[in-house]
Amino acid sequence: MYPHSIEHAQTELAASRDLLVGIAPFAIGLVLVAVLIAAVWLGIRIKKREPPAPLPEEQPRAPERDHPPGEIQEHREPAELPRDGVRRTPHQLGGHGNSGTRPAPDENR
Repeated sequence: MYPHSIEHAQTELAASRDLLVGIAPFAIGLVLVAVLIAAVWLGIRIKKREPPAPLPEEQPRAPERDHPPGEIQEHREPAELPRDGVRRTPHQLGGHGNSGTRPAPDENR
């Protein structure tokens, strides 16, 4: 009788473990779905509290122009660099690329 009761106990343990293996993912899935539904519900509540989007008439407008912005073509004087033979990196140059130039006195190249 003793070996039969061990087999029965092992079978019971295996059956309960199989039941747990089947129920645990289902329970985790239910919790995950509940969290997602709560997140969507909260997002909808927050969105309802925001002011409505402006109507097309309330949108900002670009200034009225009688002509489109044009392109200016002119010759500029080149920026002078020291001619000491030392190689320079961009951060060593003055103005970091924003230095102003002057119009060239002679418009011919």
